[in-house]
Amino acid sequence: MNDPQELTIEALRVRIDAAGITVAEHRLTLVQKLLNDALAPLRMLDSRTIKTLEPAVTFAPLQEGYDE
Repeated sequence: MNDPQELTIEALRVRIDAAGITVAEHRLTLVQKLLNDALAPLRMLDSRTIKTLEPAVTFAPLQEGYDE
């Protein structure tokens, strides 16, 4: 694992705990490789070249007699 962006076993364990799933200890290396392979194309993208879109927020005045 030479790439500093690759997912470490420790980081994988944190993600597994956060997801609330169980992965057998002997499968961690396999899951690590699969995630690193799946994320590799995304890591090659330069996110600065992608135009960001902000959600459009609209506000409506409160109407009398309207209960939520």
